[in-house]
Amino acid sequence: MRPGPLPGLRLGAPPRATGFTLIEVLLALALGLLLVGSLVSGVIAHIGEQRRLLAQARLSQDLRAVMDLASRDLRRAGHWGQAERGAPAEPGRQPEPNPYTGLHPAAGATAAALGHAYSRDAEENGVVDANERFGLRLNGNTAALEWRVSGAALAPGSGDQWQALTDPALLRVTELEIRHEADRVDLLAQCPSDHCPDPADPDCPPRLLIHRVTLTIEASDVRDPAVRRRLRNTLRLRNEELQGVCPAL
Repeated sequence: MRPGPLPGLRLGAPPRATGFTLIEVLLALALGLLLVGSLVSGVIAHIGEQRRLLAQARLSQDLRAVMDLASRDLRRAGHWGQAERGAPAEPGRQPEPNPYTGLHPAAGATAAALGHAYSRDAEENGVVDANERFGLRLNGNTAALEWRVSGAALAPGSGDQWQALTDPALLRVTELEIRHEADRVDLLAQCPSDHCPDPADPDCPPRLLIHRVTLTIEASDVRDPAVRRRLRNTLRLRNEELQGVCPAL
């Protein structure tokens, strides 16, 4: 007995083709390329954002380090190893002036550089030496902040010795502003006589000056100028300044 044809199989018919057509393959390739392009674009954007965040963090950290160093040192301005001589120990004895007083810029002024002094003597000599003058400036040639380690005058000069605080290869400092303000406290009520004989006398009445300084620093990243940071800090000096003397009885 001869076997008959299998059900559903037509004798003499060509086999049916299976798989994807050319149009389907091209469409799948286009969709795949679109998906890969979207993923690559997202990865590039993510890497760029991470790099920008890293630059912002580094810039903020560098500026905060400079601000902290300058603020802590500035608070020591006017320190005198023999401060007790600034107050009379007995009636009739006038106090001695503090040789380390003074601040650049003067009270009520704004400047692009800072200058101050304080004693570093193991045994006080009462003289402001060159290594006892400090300050902060913006170097216009390198766009870097510099710290003064030695100087001849209160106001910083080009002949002073300076040390860079920022790396110009990483950040560019665009602004440095120092604002100095002073509050005046009248001390005439603390004197034996509460009357100044000469109203035009600049040394009467005696007064206490409380100094406040505002530091403003702005910088940008060298590789990405759009990354910018601006810091501002207002601080009070620890050493008040005594001016004038009590009127004679």
